[in-house]
Amino acid sequence: MTDWEGILRDEGPAIWRTLWRLLGNRADVDECFQETLLAALRYSRGQAVRHWSALLQRLATARAVDRLRKRYRERDAVDDSADAGATVSSRPGPVERVVAAELSENLRRALARLSEQQAEAFALHALSGWSYDEIGRQLGMSSSNVGVTIHRARLRLRELLGEAASEAGAGRGGLS
Repeated sequence: MTDWEGILRDEGPAIWRTLWRLLGNRADVDECFQETLLAALRYSRGQAVRHWSALLQRLATARAVDRLRKRYRERDAVDDSADAGATVSSRPGPVERVVAAELSENLRRALARLSEQQAEAFALHALSGWSYDEIGRQLGMSSSNVGVTIHRARLRLRELLGEAASEAGAGRGGLS
């Protein structure tokens, strides 16, 4: 019998933080958290789970990236700029909060445009602190392939974030 209360107690906070970093919207995080747990339940019915943390992180990351893709594909998602600003300390001024919210939004938008494998590997490494070996075991890749995938994801993110910065500058009449 699976100790779901223990799993939630031990792994829940880390899963929640991962989802929050990726999504930055309470409603989306709530839904992805539930979807992650349901997917883990379905998975555990078919086979034994050796590493709950790894399974839950991978499921959560995949669901968050899917949610980001859907958000930007549909373009009618709820404006969560207020939620993104709420994660910033109250000490920075309004300009810093707006800049931080814009950067977070641009990163989320860019992550949604990466391939699934790149987005998942990047998020597991950069946001959850997983090693290349851990990611490789979960994604069925060699450590060196994980490194290449993350490197390519970073290059693509730089490119996408550069485009976003250029568009923002053009939208302000070229003032920066």
